[in-house]
Amino acid sequence: MKIVIPVVGFSRSGGERVLARIATELIKFGHEVYLVAPDDGIEPYYPTSALVCRSIKEKRYNKYMNYLCTMRNLFKKCKSLEPDIVVANFHLTAYIAFLLPSAILKVYYIQAYEVIFSENKLRKLIAYLTYLLPLRKVVNSESLLPEKLNNYIAVVPAGVDTENFFPRKFLYSKKHIGFIGRKEKHKGTSQLIDIIIDWAAGKDITLNIGVYLAESDAYKLQKANINFIQIPINNDIELANFYRLNDLVLAVGLVEDGAFHYPCAEAMACGCLVISNYAPLANSNSLLKIDSFSRDSILEKLNLFFSLTNSQIDNELEIGNIIKSLYSWDKVGDKFNRTLLELKSYETHNDERHPN
Repeated sequence: MKIVIPVVGFSRSGGERVLARIATELIKFGHEVYLVAPDDGIEPYYPTSALVCRSIKEKRYNKYMNYLCTMRNLFKKCKSLEPDIVVANFHLTAYIAFLLPSAILKVYYIQAYEVIFSENKLRKLIAYLTYLLPLRKVVNSESLLPEKLNNYIAVVPAGVDTENFFPRKFLYSKKHIGFIGRKEKHKGTSQLIDIIIDWAAGKDITLNIGVYLAESDAYKLQKANINFIQIPINNDIELANFYRLNDLVLAVGLVEDGAFHYPCAEAMACGCLVISNYAPLANSNSLLKIDSFSRDSILEKLNLFFSLTNSQIDNELEIGNIIKSLYSWDKVGDKFNRTLLELKSYETHNDERHPN
């Protein structure tokens, strides 16, 4: 079948990584897959086997009119490809999917509840309304959406490249603790650093911080005499190597408790102990999972980490084996493909029973 995936542009976001790889996996099943994006000169950051098709990016008017015209052109390009299936992954592309001809199977692959990511009330409303559209919702976590919107038809988590994110040799050390620093406030990086500073006093640890560290937070760590290293990460190989430096990874955040979280999954795949309020750990029986981000819960689990026996550590690491068995890309790609085929078959049979 011909599958179209509209995107408003290419970036380094985790959602884009998922789309790129899902497109590749679907091609392995014999589908013809197009990533359709405005012609802004930016190439896909993540490798993909999908064909990249460009629509015209409008530049003649003011920024608001240009954006509306660009979205119209993106819609027209998607329509011109005459797909069997359209997969939207972002609230704006959900509207494009909705407006396409009714004969097309319209799937909304939801990786985040986007309402919470904007302070602007209009933008919140625009995002919220997409969850009411008559699109087939596929979510990456069963608890991702609020209950009244959570009428999904399938759960397909993001996948992990288990050939790159493979387990390190664990020596029962409790010295190296790491996390991925992020600039976005809802990631909770500054709050986490404050908690670690209070906990780490007098402890012989090294704190490894990947990607981002604000100058103000670096100053706080220096003032507290915390031994820390900021590590730049430019690709997935460097990311996997970063995880394998650590005995414990903190994969926590302020929003979307229980949702699939790449740092959590990848750190588990790399053989690290993990403290997280996200899946996959949140769906396991791990001693180190937390319900939500809070000072008390994180301090409790940090103390527990320091007191774990070797047997308990082995049990925690065994939980990480679920990554290869459930979240490897071949498994995720197969589930996404079967979901699309079942939906298309259902709609085809339904159309035959109820012709116009």
